[in-house]
Amino acid sequence: MKHNILLTITLICSIGFCAVSCSDDAEIPMMEPVAELPDWEDDIPGEEYDYTLTMAPERPYMHEYDKAMLMKLFMARPNTDGTSNVNLTFEDALEVIKGLDAITRGLPKIVYLVGWQYEGHDWKYPAFHEFNEALKRPQDASARESFYWLQDEAAKYNTTVSVHVLVQDAESNSPLWHEYVKNDFICKNAAGSFITRATFNGLPMYDVNIVNEWKKGYLQKRLDELAELVRLDKVKTMHCDAFYARESPFHGVTVEQTEVVMRKMLRYMRDKEIDVTIEFLHNGGERVDPMFGLNPAAWWLDLTAYERAQLPASLIAGGKAGRFNNYWESEAFLFGDNYQAESDFNYIDYGLIKDLSHSMKAARKGIALYTIPYMYFNRHKVESYDAEAQKVTYDGGLVADYRNLTVKENGVTLRDHNNIFFPLPWITGHKEILAYSQNGYTRKEWKLPADWTGVTSVMAYPVTENGLGEGQEIEVSDGSITLSLEANTFLSIQQQ
Repeated sequence: MKHNILLTITLICSIGFCAVSCSDDAEIPMMEPVAELPDWEDDIPGEEYDYTLTMAPERPYMHEYDKAMLMKLFMARPNTDGTSNVNLTFEDALEVIKGLDAITRGLPKIVYLVGWQYEGHDWKYPAFHEFNEALKRPQDASARESFYWLQDEAAKYNTTVSVHVLVQDAESNSPLWHEYVKNDFICKNAAGSFITRATFNGLPMYDVNIVNEWKKGYLQKRLDELAELVRLDKVKTMHCDAFYARESPFHGVTVEQTEVVMRKMLRYMRDKEIDVTIEFLHNGGERVDPMFGLNPAAWWLDLTAYERAQLPASLIAGGKAGRFNNYWESEAFLFGDNYQAESDFNYIDYGLIKDLSHSMKAARKGIALYTIPYMYFNRHKVESYDAEAQKVTYDGGLVADYRNLTVKENGVTLRDHNNIFFPLPWITGHKEILAYSQNGYTRKEWKLPADWTGVTSVMAYPVTENGLGEGQEIEVSDGSITLSLEANTFLSIQQQ
């Protein structure tokens, strides 16, 4: 995310904009008269989409985001000396993906790489046209070759690998900087100074005027080049961080006009069979139109419980419930959300020891308590939400009760506090239940689901990032089994 440890607010002008004029920064050239570019022939609609008519996307999404774990992996951060501070190489990323696939028992996953370009995270925008060469495998000729290798290998582990970008930010070290200044593609305040909101790695980050950029076809060109570079035609998805409207008073560009272009961009990419996921839906009011039905998923699912009750995950999925690491635990418990992965594998910003096995232990909790329930809830329709009782009733007799910290289906317990016993609906070749306990327990009884009637014994397999361990037969008594689990462990319960 661009709102990070290294970002600090720099200048605040009396009119309410952060700004710096051309003459204040030697790197910013003075405006020169240039021949006006011809307008791009635009036939992409920009109006709002009324999702309430169908409660479905304007066009089917390219992925089932409500049935996939949505994650990011932080790859690198730029150093001030022009080098790259590498967190994960492309080869490292595959090891993470393999481990997460084993823990999730083959659940479909989408991973967006952060810091894949130039020297790392949020660097040299608005350009995103070169790979970070520090991430390549030793045996490959280029980082591009290594990235394609990662995409192909990850697919073998039920994982789609794509990229994280910012389309509305610019830095003066970008290969496109002078071109964007000359063509008047940088937002300006009423006095004509460039608008900046923060500094990153010692450089101001400026707002791109995407209304002007779109009009001249430059945003489309950037997106087309990105699509070709990272094979978006193959993976069908990308992630735009900080995707909310910026105004440019000097140009007379309003938030509403910018959101028109944002909707055009989403439709332009969907015409190419590429989905665009985003960071927020509301972000405390920064978004006027959350664009439900045009963007399929948000990294931070900042929806109220009432919105979650009304909007199916097939229309808008997540992502984590909350905003900027402020987790909304009640919404997550009642409706589910996704384990994000990024912070547990970011060894640069979080002071973690680079130990994959330790990170996988942290991942178990997030997958068990967030993703697994979310995947199960999303196969059901919300029938009612009781705010006073803090309870959600789904079809099929499924009830999530936050006050008592239970999830039950027709009276059968699937979750008791931070102990879960959920069937895995994405596994179709056999019936399987995932049991997990955050703190561990001894001889806890779990009743098997109704469709396990007649089963006399089951096999229980430990689940780790290395796959399934040795199985143990457990007798079924009166439709129930008794388990003992150590803290933060998984068991795969399977019919014999």
